[in-house]
Amino acid sequence: MLFRNLSELDTKIQEKAMKVDMDICRRIDITAKLCDVAQQRNCEDMIQMFQVPSMGGRKRERKAAVEEDTSLSESEGPRQPDGDEEESTALSINEEMQRMLNQLEYDFEDDCDSLTWEETEETLLLWEDFSGYAMAAAEAQGEQQEDSLEKVIKDTESLFKTREKEYQETIDQIELELATAKNDMNRHLHEYMEMCSMKRGLDVQMETCRFRPAPRLTTGKVSCFRCGPA
Repeated sequence: MLFRNLSELDTKIQEKAMKVDMDICRRIDITAKLCDVAQQRNCEDMIQMFQVPSMGGRKRERKAAVEEDTSLSESEGPRQPDGDEEESTALSINEEMQRMLNQLEYDFEDDCDSLTWEETEETLLLWEDFSGYAMAAAEAQGEQQEDSLEKVIKDTESLFKTREKEYQETIDQIELELATAKNDMNRHLHEYMEMCSMKRGLDVQMETCRFRPAPRLTTGKVSCFRCGPA
């Protein structure tokens, strides 16, 4: 079970790494396209804006720069002098494009900041760090699982011992009851045999008395009975 959990965790880490690589490639392509557009417009300042800063507070700086550019564009709009209509239209288009590109750059770099690492010299996380972290987490998880398994095993062994003791006590009690019942049966059988012997003896005596002839009286005794009171 532990090896299966480790393999599943390794698979999830590899899938996450592939997704992050795909996101990075996609964002790099977007950055290259934006740089091409900036080169076509001959805007060197815009190219410098697409260079991603490597400090922790770059998100707030980009947001402030976008808001500042937007406010400048809106404030400069109504102050345009009356001039050539085509030049004014081209300037408006350039300002609108500038604002859209700034917003796009801000959204793109804000999305980059949502990744799991910060590209600075102090906190640069590599894939080896992720794998080491994953291995450490897996080891910690494995130790926790081992502790929980040991606890479950000990609880199970204790439960088995308790049940075994209860079963042994029940078996001893049943054996004692069986021995007592066996002794009672032997005693009742002995008493029954004695009663049967006594009954047979009584039956023999009764049969003997039934078939015994009646006693005969002598002559003297008969005459005495006859010469009795007249």
